[in-house]
Amino acid sequence: MNDSIKNIYVLIFILSCFVFVYKYDLLIDSKYILFDIKYILLLVIGISITYSLYKKNTINDKYIFPFLLFVNIGILLFFTIKYKVYNIIHLLSFFGVLYLLIIYNYKKFSLTNGELNNPDKYWIYLSVFILLVYYLTMNSKMSTTIGKISVSLLIIYPLLFPIQEYFIHRIYSLLMIVSINLLFTKTLL
Repeated sequence: MNDSIKNIYVLIFILSCFVFVYKYDLLIDSKYILFDIKYILLLVIGISITYSLYKKNTINDKYIFPFLLFVNIGILLFFTIKYKVYNIIHLLSFFGVLYLLIIYNYKKFSLTNGELNNPDKYWIYLSVFILLVYYLTMNSKMSTTIGKISVSLLIIYPLLFPIQEYFIHRIYSLLMIVSINLLFTKTLL
C-alpha cells in the first residue's frame, strides 16, 4: 500500500477517535443501541487494522481482526430483527448474511501489514453483493435514501484497490463517514 494513503488513513483514524470521544453522548444511549454497538465495533476494528498496518502481532492479525469482522457482519441480523424489516428482498439478504456467517473461514482473513494474506475472493464479492441488497432494502427506520446510497458507494469503493486491501479502504472510509455524520448531526440517524 502506498505510504501517503496509509498516512492519510491513520490521520482519518486519529481524527475519528477524537470525534467519537467528543460526541460520545450520541454513542451512549438506549434508543439506538444497535447503531451504538456498530459504531463502537467499527472503531475497535479501526484500532485492530491500524495496529496491523505498523506492527506485526499474531494474535491481532490472525484472531482479533477476523473475529471483529465476523461480529461486524453478524450484527446485521439483529438490525433486521429489531427494526422488523420483513419485505421479501430484505429477508433474502438476511439469509444471505446468515450464509456469509456460515461459510466464514477466519483463516482466510488473517492480516500482514493490514492486508489480507489469503483473501477469500468469493466471500468478499458475495458479501459486497449481499450487503448492497441488504442496505438498499432497509426500511426508513434504519436509514434514509441518501444513507442507503452513501453506504452502497462505501461498499463498492474499496473494490477499486487490490482485493488484499479491501478491508483497509472499507474501514477507513466508514470511519471517516461515521465521524462526519457524528460531527455534523445532533442525532445518530
